[in-house]
Amino acid sequence: MHRKLKLQFNIKQICTILNTRKKYLIFNLIQKCYSIFQIEIRVSKLKKGKKVIIGLFIIFFFSFFSHNAISATTIGDTTFPADVGKTYTWKVTNPPDATSARFTYKSESIDKGVHNSIDALIVNCTMRGCDPFGNWFTYSDNELYLAANQTQNYLAFGDILSPFIIPTPINLILVAEAMGASNYSIVDNKIIEITGGESETYTYNTEGILTSYEFLEDETYFRFVLATGGDDAIPFGNYFLISIVISVIALVYLKKQKIK
Repeated sequence: MHRKLKLQFNIKQICTILNTRKKYLIFNLIQKCYSIFQIEIRVSKLKKGKKVIIGLFIIFFFSFFSHNAISATTIGDTTFPADVGKTYTWKVTNPPDATSARFTYKSESIDKGVHNSIDALIVNCTMRGCDPFGNWFTYSDNELYLAANQTQNYLAFGDILSPFIIPTPINLILVAEAMGASNYSIVDNKIIEITGGESETYTYNTEGILTSYEFLEDETYFRFVLATGGDDAIPFGNYFLISIVISVIALVYLKKQKIK
């Protein structure tokens, strides 16, 4: 396996066998507050029961967006986009016989500390992998993932050297250097590294989440993509489930009121 990803199975074996988050969130929160204000004006014209239901929605959305607006940890102008406890999953899409393989990332802690005498954002994580046969293993158990301070142009990955999630504002040159890339180019939101006959491509979204990784050597082609956890994924977290429950209760209640 390529040294940067440090997984416990080899890419070739698999192929053979088979602007910144903080500003964005604040702007989003302002929009939601304005929407809530508009809703409250309309609520005044509704019956008491409907006010209660809509009130639940207002409380939920306000708490949800408020939580997201303040939950990310920042030092200087550096923010780590993956909140503590949130899990991201990537799935293999090629080769076809390895599509059951998965990788997961979960932030265990995000703190301000010192790394190599640099005041930095210190992120610990747990990372797991699932091979094509459905066997799960842990290759990072609450270990150092990265230390970052972009004000001082500093980024260091831990022993894992896995750039699945990078700090914002995004600086792909800094990421490539921290990975130890020697012959690379930056094209839009991609880091493309070519070493000998191998090429690797890391593609990120605006939130600093890896959306796809591609490895190519001769006829060997390996690729995995973001499956859950990011903006490009379907949200199945606690807040999503809570919203579904509230929605169902609201619909049942309003249906009963209509019947009456």
